[in-house]
Order: sequence, then C-alpha cells, then structure tokens
Amino acid sequence: MKKIIQITTALVIAIALMPATMKAQLKLPQASPKAQVTQTMGLTEIAIDYHCPAVKGRKIWGDLVPYDSVWRTGANEATVISFSDDVMIEGNKLAAGKYAFFTIPGKSEWTIIFNKKKDLWGAYGYDKADDVLRVKVKPVTNENNENMEFWFSKITMNSCIINLMWEKLHVPFTVTSNTDEKVMASIKDSLNANPSKAVLFRQAAGYTMTSGMHLEQGLEWANKALAIKAEMRAYWTMAQILAKMNKYDEAITAANKALETGKTDKDFADMKPNIEKAIADYKTKGKK
Repeated sequence: MKKIIQITTALVIAIALMPATMKAQLKLPQASPKAQVTQTMGLTEIAIDYHCPAVKGRKIWGDLVPYDSVWRTGANEATVISFSDDVMIEGNKLAAGKYAFFTIPGKSEWTIIFNKKKDLWGAYGYDKADDVLRVKVKPVTNENNENMEFWFSKITMNSCIINLMWEKLHVPFTVTSNTDEKVMASIKDSLNANPSKAVLFRQAAGYTMTSGMHLEQGLEWANKALAIKAEMRAYWTMAQILAKMNKYDEAITAANKALETGKTDKDFADMKPNIEKAIADYKTKGKK
C-alpha cells in the first residue's frame, strides 16, 4: 500500500510540474517561415507547402545551394506538393496525390523531382528509387527576390504555370489537366439522370458558353432548357452562345426574348442593363 501511495504522489507532482515545463519552452519565429500557396485549375486543387529561406547577402546558386545535387527546394522539412486530380507536368503524366518536391539545380538546366516519400527533413533520407517523376526545365534570370517563393500564373481551366523564384532565378514549369473531358462527362451523366430539369440543361449550356467549346452542343442544351421552361436566363445563355458563333441576328432575337420573359424575375433589374448593352453590341457586330 505504501508503494502505491508513493507512486501516486510522484504522478501528482509530475502532473503539477508539467505546465511549468511547457511554459519554459519559448515560441520563437523561424528563420525560414512556413508558407502555403493553393490554386484551383479547372476542377483540380493544387497546394504547395514549404518553408521560405531568405538570401541575407549570401551567394545562393552554386554555393549555399550546390549545383547538381538534390535540394529540398526550401528550408526545414521537404517541400510538399499535392494535386487532387491526375495532371501532366511538362507533358508527363503524374497521378493525383501528395509528393515531396525536390530539385537538382544546374547552371543552365534544372531537374524537378516528384518523390513519394514526403515526410522527410530536407533531403535527408531522399532515395531516387522513390521518385515518381523527373522533368527537365530551364531557369531564367529575374530581378532579385529576397525570399524564396512559389506562385501561380497563366491560370486557365486546363493549365497553369507554377513558378519558383529565389534570388535572381525564376524556374517555371507547366501543369495541365483535361478538365473539359471531365466536365463534359459529368454534365452528360447529370442530364441523363435528370432529363426534365431545365436548370441543369441551362447550366450545361452555360459551360459551353463560358468555355467557348462545344457551342453547337450548348445551343442544343439551351433549346432543351427552354422547351422545359421558357425563362430569362436560358434565353440569355442562348443569346451569348449564338453571339460566340457569330450569329448576331439570332443572338439579338434570343436576347430580346430574355427581356420579354424576365420582367417578373427577381434579378431582372440587375440583368437588364447587361442584356441591353449586349444587344447594342450584337447590332454593331452584325453590320460588319
């Protein structure tokens, strides 16, 4: 019994001391702070988690970061990049997933590496056998960038460029995904499952209008929406599709129908100026 009491007393003392021990650990800013950038490309979510080092007057390339050696591409833990869908990196297939992102900097060419072993401290423990994809890219010179950073540019429904910048170097690479194929398959599945829902046909037609693709199919879907329910938004979507097909007289007719049928719509006052402006634009373009 005495032994049990002693053990219990020791535990009570240890628990009582825990807050003091925890308070003794200082929370300090990191020299290379953690960062994350995310981007939606069509339907694909891309995220990059990294730590961004600073130049601090040091020589970076060929010195702090040696040429022709695997680099963590940041500081502290290995940089991690994730894709929610299958993508193409510089024309090479990469499955959806999360990867450690390493690079091999060179004077005139870099190797970008996607590696499946993502829980590493820097490049320690890196194994080429775990590489999923390697691609070659060309670095370009740039104005000085004190902190290393990733950012996205030229973002479209099907592609974007991921940019790595630090010091006076800029390393871009292209990511692509066949978003249109996925969207069209999803649309057709939804329409087949809901053949009497006008709003789905209108939304499907709207996709073709905004993307500028499959316009004939979009026109068919707009007509189907109107056959189920004649309303302002479907006529307005049809007008915009027709205008993209350079059928301006028909676009004007559809836009006027949108104005006629939309008078009781709660958003009519907001939409009317845009529709009227488009009609004037279609009239001008139709005369050329």
